[in-house]
Amino acid sequence: MAAKRWTKVHTDSPPPTRVLYLAGWGRSGSTLAEGMLDQVPGLVGVGEIKFLWERGLLQNRRCSCGTPLRSCEFWVEVLHEAFGRVPDDDELRELDEASRRFRTRHLPGLLLRPTHPPDAGELRWYYTVLADLYRAVAKVSGADVVVDSSKFPSYLTALLQAPGLDVRVAHIVRDPRAVAYSWQRHKEDPDAPNGELMPRMHPACTALYWSAWNLATERIARRAALPYLRFRYEDLIAAPDATLRAVTRLSGVPAAAVPVGDRGELFAHRTHQVSGNPVRFRSGPVRLRLDDEWTTGMAPRHRRLTGAVTVPLRHRYGYRDS
Repeated sequence: MAAKRWTKVHTDSPPPTRVLYLAGWGRSGSTLAEGMLDQVPGLVGVGEIKFLWERGLLQNRRCSCGTPLRSCEFWVEVLHEAFGRVPDDDELRELDEASRRFRTRHLPGLLLRPTHPPDAGELRWYYTVLADLYRAVAKVSGADVVVDSSKFPSYLTALLQAPGLDVRVAHIVRDPRAVAYSWQRHKEDPDAPNGELMPRMHPACTALYWSAWNLATERIARRAALPYLRFRYEDLIAAPDATLRAVTRLSGVPAAAVPVGDRGELFAHRTHQVSGNPVRFRSGPVRLRLDDEWTTGMAPRHRRLTGAVTVPLRHRYGYRDS
């Protein structure tokens, strides 16, 4: 395999690289949470690393710093540290193909066998590549913990196979009715090719995915005995300091307050996030405001449908009927 040609051979046993994995179904606030965590000393947020090979390098989409990824000084240095160079397109396609083994369609199997990755032996080279990549991110950034918001439960099983990674799971959840409403909205993606909009999904599909995705995340963390914390998007907005202190304790770095102004404003610094919600491109003051437009804008039939499909897990997470 081409990827084997640029996988490092280690002559020593480097210390484990801590990875704080932000899990949860899409549109639950992970990009905002990661941007806030990136401001905590010792943590570095780098977005959805699962999509580094395709969206980041093959498509050369922008890093959240605004620079196309192949030109971003941070990522170029990371790739040189990990592999000695930027991989060529054939190698990137091979890595992307390996990454695609860990997709949403594996959810049924993960619910039955939560820590069993597909083709574990065949993909050993890929797990070594991941270990080298996360180790390089930590070294280049100078951080103690790499924050990855890839979210996929299936990709979490890949990280568990990577040698030398100390994985902790911060599981963010949001009221499924708010999530379903967000997936219905027409949203621009300023980084998508050909001016494409962000994908949309029917509330029934969103409700099913929300339930299965979150349940699979719980089961993987429990079966693998991973350090795990579940927190709510609504609590992150209402009590950002307390919520982030709990997450940073999970990551193993000293808890530190994120500077939120008296008017509930956070100053967003430039980050180096790969893929994710367009909010990652924002810089300057950002108002921490609960996005509850769904309470008035969501069609009643969609609200009832989403609520009914998600009721067992929704109630357990503290989201009651309203």
